[in-house]
Amino acid sequence: MDLDKLITQFGKDLEWFFFYSKYCVGKNLENAFCRDFKWWALGTIALVALLLAWWIWGRIARAFRNWAHRREAARVADAETMSKHVWSGYSPDAALSSDQRASKSRAADRNRESDRQ
Repeated sequence: MDLDKLITQFGKDLEWFFFYSKYCVGKNLENAFCRDFKWWALGTIALVALLLAWWIWGRIARAFRNWAHRREAARVADAETMSKHVWSGYSPDAALSSDQRASKSRAADRNRESDRQ
């Protein structure tokens, strides 16, 4: 199919749609000729309203999730709650296990070097 003919046909269809919509949006909406237009318009409005409601509900749900997360984080970060979940033998000054292994390895290397000398 030729692209020029396709564009020309699309322009004619668009012109017809604009004529149809202008005619039906006027005082002729109850005319039998415009019943299809009325239902398409109502369907489009309902779809737009549904999408808007979905978007608003998503924003409300995201705000609620953020609020619930902040509330839960505040409850967990409470000093009394945190003291219940401290490991036994926990000391802020204690070396971590990886640090302990690294220091033992360094001490063993130093002992080998001092034995060689």
